[in-house]
Formats: sequence, structure tokens, C-alpha cells
Amino acid sequence: MDTARTEPCPVCGGTADFTAEVRPMNVGGRSVDVADEFYRCRNCAEEYYHPGMLDTVHKRAIARVREEDDLLTPEQVRGIRRKLGLTQPEFERLLGVGTNTVVRWERGTVPQNSAADSLLRLLDEFPENARFLAERHDVQLPASRKARTKAA
Repeated sequence: MDTARTEPCPVCGGTADFTAEVRPMNVGGRSVDVADEFYRCRNCAEEYYHPGMLDTVHKRAIARVREEDDLLTPEQVRGIRRKLGLTQPEFERLLGVGTNTVVRWERGTVPQNSAADSLLRLLDEFPENARFLAERHDVQLPASRKARTKAA
């Protein structure tokens, strides 16, 4: 056993091994199989993560959901928002979603549902639809901001 991959168990003081295995993880009420990395004690079977390890495996699980459901990636969501010239809060208002929703989508910590994904794809393919949503949700698009600046 690689001694660099073992450490004392914080529960019983036994030897805990770094473990990598595929196992199910729950994401939004569903289970997906994902490569997990954690420590498991040989004596008491306690399993634990170091800081950041659980976040990493959670992001892998979210990526798996995106892949299985054919959802846009965080980079693609960010690209659509930037193509429209909006900040994250402006994009959230445009879409009619909650505060920090776009932040979570772009960080990869939460997947968008299929309805939101369809709306994002529609805005990407036909950005003129953003004008309708901007009027409906009182969001200024970059073109209208420029027009207001020139008028002033």
C-alpha cells in the first residue's frame, strides 16, 4: 500500500486508505454513478473526505447528469450570456430565474432543467428573442443601453 495515500483515521486512530471507486451519488432526486475519491478506515470503516474532495465528486456527478440529459455545459451557458452582453444578475432577470441560479449553472454546481436548457438554446440560436424577454422582465440589453447613452 502506498503510505502517501494512508493517514490516521480521525474516528478510531486506525489506518485510513485513500480510495477511488465508482459509486452512486444523488443529484436532484436521482442517482448517477460517478468516480468517487475519499478515505476509508481499515478498522472502523469510517468514510470521509478532505476539504474540496466532496465538491469535486459533486461536480463530476452534475457533469454526468448534464451528459445523460444532453444539457448545455457551464462554458456554453456562460458563452450564451456573454453573447447577449449581460451580467449574471441581468441574465437571471432576463430568464426569470432565481438569484444566483446562473452563477450555479456557470460554476457547474447545479444543472439547469430541460426547460431552462431549451430556453438557453433558443436564445443562442435566435438572440432576437432576448428583446421580448428583456421588455417582459425589465432588463436593458447592451444595444438599448447604448441607445440611452447616445440620447442623453
